[in-house]
Amino acid sequence: MINPTTHYALADFISALNLGMARNMRFTRINKTPIALRLVHLLYMQGILRTYKIESEHVAVYYKYVRSRHIVKRYTLVSKPSKRCYWTLSKLVKVFNANNFSGFYVISTQKGIFTSDYCLLQGHMCGEVLFRVNFG
Repeated sequence: MINPTTHYALADFISALNLGMARNMRFTRINKTPIALRLVHLLYMQGILRTYKIESEHVAVYYKYVRSRHIVKRYTLVSKPSKRCYWTLSKLVKVFNANNFSGFYVISTQKGIFTSDYCLLQGHMCGEVLFRVNFG
């Protein structure tokens, strides 16, 4: 699980990504923290980011566009330092059956940080829901 101090880094991470998309930037720089590195790599492996470069103090994240539009509509922070959001596997199934949205959740489990698709279909894990990725 994630310790409480990383949630501020997580909020900075989400804010930087959303702000860069709102300004139609080609890339944005994010503070280099352990959680930011794991999340950037996870989003890159999901095909959401074009690429990323690790610099001395920052991580340069390059957005992926399709027909001059971002792939992701918005990143939404779910779990906050004041109110943690833990879901069981049955809750995750209910949310996916009820909402039917195009996107996924990023979940912190005891085995690491994974997407909700992986947790449901392959890992059969649950944990703290960090943020939601909505496709546009």
